[in-house]
Amino acid sequence: MAEEFNFEQALTKAVEEKVAWFDSNVMVELLDNYRVLYAAANNVQALLLQKGLITADPYKLDKKISDVAIPEEVEFVETERSKVLGVRISDYERMLDFLSNYFKFSVQNLTLPRIKKLIGLNNYFQWGSLTVACRHQNTRVLAELVTTIRQGSDSVATSSINGAISAASKSIVEINGVLKQVSDLRREVYKMDVRRNVIANPSFSWEKGGAIPDVVQQIKKLFPSTMGRQPFYPELVEEIAQESIGPAAIQKQQDLLDRLKIVQQTKERKKVQINTKTLIMDAVRNLASMAPQLELVVSKLRENNSLLQDQYNTPWEKFKRALRKAFGLKPPVIEYTVPVADAMTKTVKNEKVDFRKSLSDISKRMNFYEALASRESPTYQKMEAQGEPEIYSFLTKQLSECQQMLTLLMAYDKFFKNEVESPNKSKVKGLAMETTAIKNTMVKTNQRKAEYAAYVEEQSQMKKLGILDEE
Repeated sequence: MAEEFNFEQALTKAVEEKVAWFDSNVMVELLDNYRVLYAAANNVQALLLQKGLITADPYKLDKKISDVAIPEEVEFVETERSKVLGVRISDYERMLDFLSNYFKFSVQNLTLPRIKKLIGLNNYFQWGSLTVACRHQNTRVLAELVTTIRQGSDSVATSSINGAISAASKSIVEINGVLKQVSDLRREVYKMDVRRNVIANPSFSWEKGGAIPDVVQQIKKLFPSTMGRQPFYPELVEEIAQESIGPAAIQKQQDLLDRLKIVQQTKERKKVQINTKTLIMDAVRNLASMAPQLELVVSKLRENNSLLQDQYNTPWEKFKRALRKAFGLKPPVIEYTVPVADAMTKTVKNEKVDFRKSLSDISKRMNFYEALASRESPTYQKMEAQGEPEIYSFLTKQLSECQQMLTLLMAYDKFFKNEVESPNKSKVKGLAMETTAIKNTMVKTNQRKAEYAAYVEEQSQMKKLGILDEE
């Protein structure tokens, strides 16, 4: 009995320490990988929308997510692939958003049923087997759409979507590996709970049945009253019996304790000189990935403006347009009074803006970022040739301008939704998806810019202290 008690003590201590270590180390890694997957899926969705290969989900913002779930997977007819895949990749991206920003990653929260759902979500699009020959319909149809982009002449889009798919594929491998480890640990947590709540219960007795099947049946009988609503897993309960009274119980106990040991990865590190130019240029490339969202914004703003201008298309306006065309005069300035929100004061004030100038500024920024996204372009090479302080200043200025642009875009979004009259209100193109994607890109760019600044400052302080990296 003393040996059994000591094993129980050692097991409880090992499980609790392993859970604590997972929560503080492994769960951080899992969250980071889901964030990479979310960013990749977001980029793929934006490119497919930009190219008109899928239809945006009109109810995306109305859908509420409170727990892990797998989007719908029923078979659909190929003629509806644009609409159906548009909804499915939107639902998939929204679930990844939930996991990346709202879900609590911990061993306790990752129950076995939730892990099963996460694995199903990971297989919703098989990023590592994205081919037109894939039997999985979601993956096959997505591969067909991706192939359409790859066969086009837009090298920037091709490079972007290839990069996103590669990142998604790598992150899925990492995620599944971690989920396997968490699943194994959750099994041991479950078994420990059974030992604590069922086997430690006065109604349970090892003497009531010497055979393993009898022990399993005894635990099953006591299970509902001692374990609440937890599911009964007979294979795990049998493992408990094998570890307690099986013919190889002592060896199984030792094997279990060995598996629960925390193995710290003590890799011998070589000091690597980080290329700070690479760090700051990574931030520049991330900023340039905003181009597809800006292209969608320009397209939607044009459509919304046409809807609004049609309301003023009186015979007198038509006559004035004809006169201007006849005499080669410039079209009149289109000025709108839009509700601009002030983030500092939390107030909204109406501002008069020149619509054509806004559209022109966004288009110029879009074209500039498209050129900056390609390493082979003269624009990128010119930027890379500059000094790091100049590139850092460029990023600071660009992020400030993008913030102003984002504020204006949100104002335009509200303006058009309010000003377009009822018969055409349903035709107004909302900008919520694009503004969210732009904001996420800005946040990520700013993070990389901050990482660069922190590293440069650290190196500066080390040099002042006479601490130099060895070659």
